[in-house]
Amino acid sequence: MNFFLYLLLVGVNFLMALAGRIPANPHKNIILETTLPKEKLQDEQVLTISRTYKKRLLQWAFIFSVAALPILTISYDSLTLIYFLVMIFGFIGTSFYLQVIYIRKMTTVKVQNNWVLPTSPLLVDTALVVNKNRKLISIWWFLPSILITLLGCIYSFTTLGFSNGNWIIGLISLLMSAMFLLFYYFIARFPVKPLTSDETINQQVNDQMRHHWSVLMAISALVLSPLAFISVSSVSIPYEKMMLFSVGYAIFILGFVLFTFCYLFSSRKKQDQLIAQAKEYRYSDEDQYWKYGVYINPNDKRIMIPDRVGMNISVNLGRPAGKLALGIIGVLVLFSLIGASIPMVISDFSANPFELSTSHNGISLSAPLSQSRKITWDEIESVELIHTLPKDRLKLYGTATENYLTGEFQINNEPAYLLVLSNKKPILEIRTNDKLYYYTNKDTKLTEKYYKDIQTIRGK
Repeated sequence: MNFFLYLLLVGVNFLMALAGRIPANPHKNIILETTLPKEKLQDEQVLTISRTYKKRLLQWAFIFSVAALPILTISYDSLTLIYFLVMIFGFIGTSFYLQVIYIRKMTTVKVQNNWVLPTSPLLVDTALVVNKNRKLISIWWFLPSILITLLGCIYSFTTLGFSNGNWIIGLISLLMSAMFLLFYYFIARFPVKPLTSDETINQQVNDQMRHHWSVLMAISALVLSPLAFISVSSVSIPYEKMMLFSVGYAIFILGFVLFTFCYLFSSRKKQDQLIAQAKEYRYSDEDQYWKYGVYINPNDKRIMIPDRVGMNISVNLGRPAGKLALGIIGVLVLFSLIGASIPMVISDFSANPFELSTSHNGISLSAPLSQSRKITWDEIESVELIHTLPKDRLKLYGTATENYLTGEFQINNEPAYLLVLSNKKPILEIRTNDKLYYYTNKDTKLTEKYYKDIQTIRGK
């Protein structure tokens, strides 16, 4: 798994570096977030800044790929996850910092040379306003993804109910479908802007942008819709096959991300080719509203807008709704990362992460940040020390890594609760009339002691 994460890091580093190079190529007379006269785009000062920025991105992608090598040797799951996240966010921060530096350099060149942009009277293209969504795909394109998501949620809830976090996965699936539909709505609402004095070219550029983006939203919704089946799949598919399927689907998602990048780059390239055919380009200098790739304009009522690079949809942070949306996303990401890492840290470094205690009522099992399990003495049918877990096991809810298995599982088609450190033997197996329990302590002698204590209390 560590090797897979390293390859993922290297792939993400260079993919982000390649994506980060795109703003350094002119698009609608904008290069590195700086609007320049058309005849100045090939100026040697401009080209030097552009080439240097692209070179630095690739250099830092290589540096971070080398810096990620220690992940191959980390034996703790929590440290592996934390190091992975540090590398990801470290490169994102470095890329953004490089962008800020070179945008400033490009703006300085513009100001020092007094490259004043030509002004033109405001042009209103009424035909473009009327026909702005003629190439927008129909909303019915979203029907397959909506049906798959709904069927997945209904089937999962019917099979597993609302327990074990199944409702969370269902809610996330529904929210993702709603998000892509919302993006489709914003794309349809984008105002038109005549980029040239040629009405035909203006219409073609507009049609091309709306068609590509609406298609991408529908395909994205379809690609991610099978996630609604993930809960029920983890029950019905054997553990090893489920892991293989998960890795395969992750690779498929990465492939789709690469396809998205190529698809949008192709769209941007077609727009530039169309604009190049026009005799006159109508400048729209909005540099004051774009602060290092972020749009901040309180006078613009739009919440979502197409970015100037032609590869993304941006949020208007000048509007309260834009700030709220970005804040909510940030909080959700932060809590998700904390929720995933804290139990792992406790399990890796606590002296006794999995606790077992006995009382006159029975046995209590507990793990970090999870509800304790109670087993009464009357429920117990047998207690054994085993050295290997059965291979026929399915994870229903919890954690399954190379180092530990925690949470609800199915063992040989029977419900089971596991608190097991994979490298510790023996394993305490407690069988009740309706469930199996497996437990190991970091100290193997304690596991053996608990077994003797339980047998003594039961009079065995």
